[in-house]
Amino acid sequence: MQATITEEILQEAYELKETFSISYRFGIHKESLYSTTYDELSKWLKKTIRHFKATSPLEKDDPFVIYLNSFRGKMGNIDRKEFELIINQLEERFQVKKD
Repeated sequence: MQATITEEILQEAYELKETFSISYRFGIHKESLYSTTYDELSKWLKKTIRHFKATSPLEKDDPFVIYLNSFRGKMGNIDRKEFELIINQLEERFQVKKD
């Protein structure tokens, strides 16, 4: 069951990565891409945090959980580059082999 949850979290992350297609024409954020789906991204973040709180020996004091929690209520702060960093950390924690 553990493998299924981690696979599901990663699969959803890969799918959500494709939603990062909104850009702004002006300002400091014009080079970034943002997600078109706030609700799905928010649900995924909550699910991921719950998983790590339940499985990490550090529980809520896990630095990764603290990092993820910093985006709760601030989903607009995650751009594509930030989301890719989150995916990279997930792949490391889940020990995913890259091709």
